[in-house]
Amino acid sequence: MTRLDFINRRLAEPPSPLVACTCTFLCVAAPTGLRALADPVVTGTTYGTYYPFVLLASLFLGWRFATAVTIAAVVIGDVLFVQPKLTLFPTAGERFSGILFLVSSALIIIAGNTLRRCVAELHETRRHEEHLNRELQHRVKNTLAVVQGLVTQTFRGTPEAKEPLGKLQGRLRALADAHEILRDGEWESCCLPDLAVRALEPFNGGGAISLVGPECALPEETCVPLVLALHELATNAVKYGSLSRDEGTVELNWEVASQDDSLLLTWKERSGPPVTQPSRIGLGSKLLRPGRGLAAVEVRYDPDGVTAQIIANGVQTRSSPSLRSQASPAAMHTTDPVPAAYKLQPS
Repeated sequence: MTRLDFINRRLAEPPSPLVACTCTFLCVAAPTGLRALADPVVTGTTYGTYYPFVLLASLFLGWRFATAVTIAAVVIGDVLFVQPKLTLFPTAGERFSGILFLVSSALIIIAGNTLRRCVAELHETRRHEEHLNRELQHRVKNTLAVVQGLVTQTFRGTPEAKEPLGKLQGRLRALADAHEILRDGEWESCCLPDLAVRALEPFNGGGAISLVGPECALPEETCVPLVLALHELATNAVKYGSLSRDEGTVELNWEVASQDDSLLLTWKERSGPPVTQPSRIGLGSKLLRPGRGLAAVEVRYDPDGVTAQIIANGVQTRSSPSLRSQASPAAMHTTDPVPAAYKLQPS
């Protein structure tokens, strides 16, 4: 949980009565003590130290407790710090000063309570969206499990389908795992090559995808957009590009510029069918555009295969040698044709 999340939660969730009463007492005692310390040298600011605490009370405790702080401040401030002391509103000027403080505090309380309600509504909306997201993810995984069961039932009793059936089941399981990172996610960080491994694993039939680049950490805002972009590139490669043929390959290379900590990631398809520029821009193409987390995206439809370049900023290279990843049939488990992880070998 970040500090901002902690503050938002405190604004959205009301405290317990005991905590609220204790904080109300402190919101009166603290400015009173500060005013008493300044009393020998400061005049004409009877209620000056109370304003910030009225605001804090309205934000974190609610309007009722903020009102209690305001009333207590008027009484205590006027009795203790106005000459003659121990007298409530001795002059017309002090009465006007007290009324002005009440009006100002009322405006502060209204503004603070409005902000508090807005944060509470946003917090509730976020909780609802997170619940829907978890439910959707659960349903997607259930659907993939049902598909896997239907495939098994369909090819039961067909000995020649045992090997391709095992490959398909493994890829369905990998696809279910990959969907874990296609949801919103609450990642604080992610890194390459791990992110690329999880995103591209379901598409790596026959070890057609290779990864080359240094191990590096990506900023939080880059994680999900990059996963979606890689997933879209791989999907298109399976449908129309190099991964639609047995001899087709994909090379994913990346490097980090030391002068500005920017990542340049290059996707190259080879030995696939001839490709052409799409005639229309679909929903998937919108994922391959610059936006939050991706500083630049360029896709070229060369005759020998699609080439895409993605630039992201704020990348940190880890102190490790360059890594070369290659998924090959030898690296796969015998019971699961899709590898649980790419085999990393130092270059």
